[in-house]
Amino acid sequence: MIKKIILIFFFVFGIAHAGELSEKKKGVALSYGLMGGAAISYFNKAQNSEIFGAVMHYSDDIYEKDYDADKEQSELHISLHYRKFFKEKVGGYYYGGFARYSKLDGKLKNEHNRAKQSKLGVGVEVGYTSFGLLDYPDLYWNTGIGIGGYISGDHEIFEDDEMLGDAPIVAHLDLIRIGLVF
Repeated sequence: MIKKIILIFFFVFGIAHAGELSEKKKGVALSYGLMGGAAISYFNKAQNSEIFGAVMHYSDDIYEKDYDADKEQSELHISLHYRKFFKEKVGGYYYGGFARYSKLDGKLKNEHNRAKQSKLGVGVEVGYTSFGLLDYPDLYWNTGIGIGGYISGDHEIFEDDEMLGDAPIVAHLDLIRIGLVF
C-alpha cells in the first residue's frame, strides 16, 4: 500500500511540477531505482537525449544444506540505454533503445550440475523524466518501461523459474528512479 501511495505521489506531483534540466547543470547524474540498480547518466542538452548505464545484481541461496550449501545462484545485468526526449529540452517524455549484457550462474534443470552463461539482449523503451523534484533543482525522478529479447545464449535452462535473465525476453522496468544531477 505504501509503495502505491509513493508511486501515485510521484506521478501526480512530478507531472504537475514537471521540470527540465537546468542550463547551469553539466548533465551528469547518479541514480538508484526502487526496483534495484545503480546507474549513471549523461544528459546531452544539444541532442535532447540521455545516455544511461545501469548495473543490477541479484543473488540467492538455492541449495539445500545437504547439497553444496555455500553455492548460490546469481545474476548480473549491465544495461546501456539511449533515450531521446520529445521536447526541445531535456526532460519530459522519451523513447529509446537499450542493450543488456547478462551473466547468469546457477543450477541446471533436472541436474545437480551448475552452469554459467552470458547473454546479450536488445530492446526499446518509453518513459518520463522530470527535474526539480520537491523544488530541489538537482534532484530528478524517472519512470520507464522497456521490452526486447535476448539475441544470444540459451533460454530457460536454469532450475529457478524466477531467474530474470533465463527468459528469452529482456524487460526493463523503472517504477521510480531518483537521481542527483551534477
